[in-house]
Order: sequence, then structure tokens, then C-alpha cells
Amino acid sequence: MNDASSWSRKALLAVAALLPAIPARSQQTSLHTSHEPYGVETWGEFRKIIMQGDFGAKVQLPEVLRKHPTVGVGAVADGRGEITIQDGTLIISYGKPAITHPDPNMEAAALLQVASAREWQRVTVDRDVAPAQIELYVANAARSHGLDADKSFPFEIEGTLISYLMHVNAAPTGGPHGMGYPIAVTVESRGDEIDGRVAGLYVSADLIGIATHGGERIHAHWVARDGSSTAHLDQWGVKAGAALLLPKA
Repeated sequence: MNDASSWSRKALLAVAALLPAIPARSQQTSLHTSHEPYGVETWGEFRKIIMQGDFGAKVQLPEVLRKHPTVGVGAVADGRGEITIQDGTLIISYGKPAITHPDPNMEAAALLQVASAREWQRVTVDRDVAPAQIELYVANAARSHGLDADKSFPFEIEGTLISYLMHVNAAPTGGPHGMGYPIAVTVESRGDEIDGRVAGLYVSADLIGIATHGGERIHAHWVARDGSSTAHLDQWGVKAGAALLLPKA
């Protein structure tokens, strides 16, 4: 065998030896996307959490916080809680608050979306907006104030939410996953009205099922006025008089 043939054989063997490792490594790789404007980044996938119970760590929060995002919404790794970034401030709520938890700034996320707005424009909500109308309302308000609603953008709300249902993850279910099954063990809260703030992202169509539940364009979290707690909003409307904050175009 000449030197060229010997080298080719060694190269092929080296490639073959690497092949079994490729699938295992790709399974551990989290989907990371980046969209402009507003520095929108996502880690993890809603659909994998729903269909597979995939609450594995996808990104470390220190890595994200170094970029100083304005808004962020997501879930703590291992299905233990909810992550919100409101005006650059990190807020984490856990479903089992009595348990000792890591320093919030050192946590990891199973799912996270962040974005930044250099400056907000305030839009007064002039009527009650029911939960079924909230997505269209935000999109129309964005368009009428100079934003491209085909692209992802952050938003915030200050005021009273109506007809709300929200939850905080407490633990993985330990059971089957898929449509019709619970995503995690959760602590739920529901009611007719609650004061507070909302941190959210309205996402482009290609991020449906990744940054949001299937068929939805918004991923939003409620935040207490004093910033002491947060929760994932499953259903919510807005009472007239609230302020919708959109990025300045």
C-alpha cells in the first residue's frame, strides 16, 4: 500500500470513528436563534418541552445577562420555575419556594427568549381587550406605531389584567408527554382582575412552536408591581387604561 492509500484509509477510519458521536452530541445541542431588530434571541423549544418534557439546561443565565437584554421570558431548567427579565431586571419565581435554590443570577434556562428596546413608546389601551383578542391587539398597535408585525419585537404592559390564568412550574411530571398531557407540575392562579406588569415577546411566524405555544405569536409573563414574583401567562386580557409599551420604531 502506498503512502497516499495509507493516508486515505487512516482518514476514513478517523471519520468513521467520529460518526457515532455526532447524533449524541446533536441531541444535547439546544436550538439558538437570533433575529433583528431588537436583538431577539431564543434558546430551547416549546414544542420539545410539550412533546418530550425536555427541561434540560439550554443556556446559563450569566451568559445571557452579560448582554443586558431589556425583556426576557422563559423557564428554569428541570422545570422548577419561571424566568422573567423586566426592564433589564432578572426575576425568578419557583413553584416550590420552601426549597433552597441557587443564586438566581447563576441559574440555567430550559427555554428563554430575550430582546432589547433602546426606548419605549407608550400606547394607552382605550378599551377592555379580551384574551381572545390580545394577540391581534398587540399586532395592530405595533403596526400603527411604525413596527413591522411580521418580525419579532418585545413589549411591556403596565396596568390591570383581566380574565387571567397563569402558572409557575414546580417540577417535571415524571409521566408521559405530548398533546393533552400536562407540561409540568405547576402552581396555578386565576381570577377576574390582577394588577401588575407584563413582559412579553411577539414573535415572527418562524418562531411559533419554538418561542411560543403552537399557533400563538405571544409569549408573556406577569410581574408583580414590586418585582417580587412572576408567572407564565396562559390566558390574559387587558383592562382599559393600561399602558402598552412598544419599542420606538
